[in-house]
Amino acid sequence: MTITPFRRSYRIKTFGFRGSWGQIFRVEQGFRNIGCSIAEEGEDFDFIYSNALLPDQKTVDCKRATGKPLIWHIHDLPAFEGTAHQRSIEKLTVHRNITIATADQITVNTRFVARQLETYWGYQGAKVVGQPIQVDPDADGFRARPRRNLAVIIGRLNDPLKNTELALQALSRLRSPPDLAMIWAGKPKKKPRSFFRRHRIEHYCEIPANELAAVIKSAKMLLAPSLFEGLGLPPIEALALGTPCIVSDIPVKREVFDSTPVLFHDPNNAEDLARAIQQLLSNEELGWQMVERFASKVDFYTPDAHAAHICTIYEDIRARQ
Repeated sequence: MTITPFRRSYRIKTFGFRGSWGQIFRVEQGFRNIGCSIAEEGEDFDFIYSNALLPDQKTVDCKRATGKPLIWHIHDLPAFEGTAHQRSIEKLTVHRNITIATADQITVNTRFVARQLETYWGYQGAKVVGQPIQVDPDADGFRARPRRNLAVIIGRLNDPLKNTELALQALSRLRSPPDLAMIWAGKPKKKPRSFFRRHRIEHYCEIPANELAAVIKSAKMLLAPSLFEGLGLPPIEALALGTPCIVSDIPVKREVFDSTPVLFHDPNNAEDLARAIQQLLSNEELGWQMVERFASKVDFYTPDAHAAHICTIYEDIRARQ
């Protein structure tokens, strides 16, 4: 997607996660792409953007010290609704007051998260702006692309909410042929090497985003069996790269993939996931239709589009002041 420079060039002070996949760097890249700049230490700026996980004292301190408008992006409240790990309202409202009092506008990934804020915080008016994917879209020639007989799953291996064990159970139920193996991108959490050999898993731990993109593009499908998400980027990224996906049937994924013919599976049923995998292997056209139908939505999840949404929100804040 080509984004023309924004109508004004803003300087933005940013706070957020700067880990191995650097989500905040993608946001900053988007701001620069539309003609804005990121404030260095000691420089003046127009507004503050933070997607840091709560609580984040640096964000709060910057707002208090400068009085500049703050747009605070919340990925989700870790309520884990509908799972065995569901949290109490008390645990979810610990940081409510300081966040609402500090932010001039709260933005979120999805309507699902906006409803979370209404339910648990009584906060209405969150604006849905999505979240930037970590890879650059590239679906060119996706139908004819050489593919390895592999499925990709991305997540922390021992996180029960990522539900990765279900994927292993499903693969063990596939009839042979086809012989589909697994690529696993995520921290191993003390899994022994024998575990990966036994389950025929090609494992990547801290893989850079561009290398992960190459892995996804070469695979037959991506599996996203998680029990809870506030968005869930991997299947969005897979479709943006021209690779079909199978996702768990949870509310946020029904929202994200509305009108996209992705294959859903019961997140508590390995047989149902195995059925979906076999269906996709037996009918490649289903996968190609997913990619084509989602193409019109990909732009919403680019860094440039996210940055443009945030700048528009800042202009709305200024107009109200």
